[in-house]
Amino acid sequence: MKRRPLALAALLLGVVGAPADLSAQEMSAAGYATYIQTGATSTPLDDGRARVDATIAGYVMTDDPTNPFHLVAQDCASTNLVAADGSVERSSGYCASRDADGDMFWIWFWNSAEGGEWGLINGTGKFEGITGGGTSEGVAADPDGRFAIRWTGAWTMR
Repeated sequence: MKRRPLALAALLLGVVGAPADLSAQEMSAAGYATYIQTGATSTPLDDGRARVDATIAGYVMTDDPTNPFHLVAQDCASTNLVAADGSVERSSGYCASRDADGDMFWIWFWNSAEGGEWGLINGTGKFEGITGGGTSEGVAADPDGRFAIRWTGAWTMR
């Protein structure tokens, strides 16, 4: 009879003392993302600049096509500070990202002429509990609202 409490204690220690997240996977990638502006509202500012609230849609491509971020669709909203000459001085916002399986993750971002940063907020399905982020830089932009970025990042998939 005295062996039961010891066996139960060993079982509890095994369960409680086990690492909380055995499935965490560190990942990193780089690639491009292309977008098109789908809507915008401009508010003039007193100093000649404008606040432009925009929506954009696009796709993320990774240099490694086996990466789970490859060909993820994104719908984003941003607030942009636009100079009188039309150049974007700063922008920030968020994106809802969806893969072919319907799993989602969300990111925040901010950008300036010097580059940008982004971070993962959370996700669903395979992206549940995702954390991490990275950097980005603009590589092309057209007056019609199309643009592309180069991004790099690292994250943990839970």
